[in-house]
Amino acid sequence: MNAQPGIREEDLHAFIDGELEETVRARVEAIIEADPQLRERVAQYRADKARLGSIYGGGMSDPLPREWLAQIEAATARRPWRAQYWGVAALAASFVLTLTGIVAWREFAAPPVHNDIVAEALAARAREVRPQEVIASGSQPVLAREARVMTRDLDTRVKPPDLSRMGYRLAGIDVYSAPARAFELRYIAPDGGTFTLYLRRSAGAPRFDQFEEKGLRVCIWQDDVIGMVMAGKISVAEMQRLAALAYTELET
Repeated sequence: MNAQPGIREEDLHAFIDGELEETVRARVEAIIEADPQLRERVAQYRADKARLGSIYGGGMSDPLPREWLAQIEAATARRPWRAQYWGVAALAASFVLTLTGIVAWREFAAPPVHNDIVAEALAARAREVRPQEVIASGSQPVLAREARVMTRDLDTRVKPPDLSRMGYRLAGIDVYSAPARAFELRYIAPDGGTFTLYLRRSAGAPRFDQFEEKGLRVCIWQDDVIGMVMAGKISVAEMQRLAALAYTELET
């Protein structure tokens, strides 16, 4: 997604974090100063970054798995570019910048390759498949029970992420047994919309992607143990915040 014809989104993020060469920085700054809407976008991105820092505090330095970093480094080695270097450096530097860098990298990388977990998650969200069980969220004992079930079935310690600090309320959990044991967590957004988080055992190689699909912002976060697909009618920045919060809440 381009900020405007004269500036790319990844340039914009690199400018905000002071990672552009002087000549490029001056050009980007001039474009921003001449465009009130672009100035507002920069202000919003800076506010997002500050908000993430206030939410996660000292936990922002956690790096992503080595496999993901290796994939991104390989991609940037094929197409060297100054802003790409910023993306890789940011990944190693902090968790917030990791998410931002990956989104920027995703914009100029090849189109997303869908796999079964993405198709499963979107089918579940659209109610194209029927869940084996529907659990209404209403009490801590219910959530504790579901955390135990999820931990047992996914073979790793997890619990429904608490996204309330961003205004998202867990409304219920749908349990699926086919094509694989999976859980769809449905959240009500502050604007009344639905945000879904689909969890199952990993369906393949480690992967982090964010893209548009069927009018939704979709984020897949997968390592060699767990696959997680998040979807909602939200902005890129909002998805970044939710993905980071879900990541930290899933196992804490």
